Amino acid sequence: MSSQTKFLISMLFIIVIILCVVLTRFYFDVSKNTGSTSRNSRIEEITHTFGEIQVFRSEDGGVGLLNADLSVLIEPDWLDVLDVTDKLILVTDRLDNRVLTGGIDYEENVILPFVFRSMEKTENNIHIGTVDADGRCIIYDKNYQPVFQESFVSATYQEHLLVLKNENETFSYDMTEQIPVLRNAEFDCQIAENVILHWKTGNQYYFSELEADDLRRMNALAQEYMQMLHDDDFTNLSAVSTGEYFSSLRKPNLLHGVIYTGVSDFSFSRRESGAYDFSFQAEGQKTMRIHLYFRKTSENQVILTAADVSPAAEE
Repeated sequence: MSSQTKFLISMLFIIVIILCVVLTRFYFDVSKNTGSTSRNSRIEEITHTFGEIQVFRSEDGGVGLLNADLSVLIEPDWLDVLDVTDKLILVTDRLDNRVLTGGIDYEENVILPFVFRSMEKTENNIHIGTVDADGRCIIYDKNYQPVFQESFVSATYQEHLLVLKNENETFSYDMTEQIPVLRNAEFDCQIAENVILHWKTGNQYYFSELEADDLRRMNALAQEYMQMLHDDDFTNLSAVSTGEYFSSLRKPNLLHGVIYTGVSDFSFSRRESGAYDFSFQAEGQKTMRIHLYFRKTSENQVILTAADVSPAAEE
């Protein structure tokens, strides 16, 4: 073999080695965006911590998480990290030019929708999520599970009670235990066309038997029955009671056509018979004392069982 041939073989061998090195570096260069590690993961600063988990801001301004070994747990794809639990990370993101809050798991799947303009943490690890679209509030526990299967017009913490409001009702709950305990309830009840009875109750003994929906139904039944009395039309009695109580609900035309201008002297009490006495005084051309008696059936439904309408006693 000539010296020239040997030289060419040596050069080819060197070229092959160089190509192998270049290819190896290309395929194993972790600084490239291969899907497993992002250039955005380069840490600029640690902003705050949740136990051993650290929240970091990347060079590109995104926010993510590091675990105890300082490995990237959540990529810095978020505007901020607000809370961390065993199963959920509360983060903010920009969607349709709105900064919204939602929850992801540790695989970055969305498990709490990005619909909240804010998520306020209150006493006893209760969270009030305000929906961006309509401003209504959803209540979550410490694990971001719904406490109530409904939303509210507003939710605030006042004097260690969670106060929840809707259009014509207010409920106050003690949240110190694992389940909410109703302490106070307030309603607006339509007694006549332009007359509203604002009533409230807060007896702990009653609330051992009555729930928010029971009180809601009492309020609705009182409105329906007062309209029946005013119109002297009892064809819809079945909507407020059952057949066995119809005779105790039909009353003379004491309220028919009477214009009422106000209400006063409301009371709510429990009779020895087990009935709840919902009473008030309607004032107008005639001043009447009205007692409406409610009870719960064996099917746990509140019904109106009796009514007592009579002229109010003169002082």
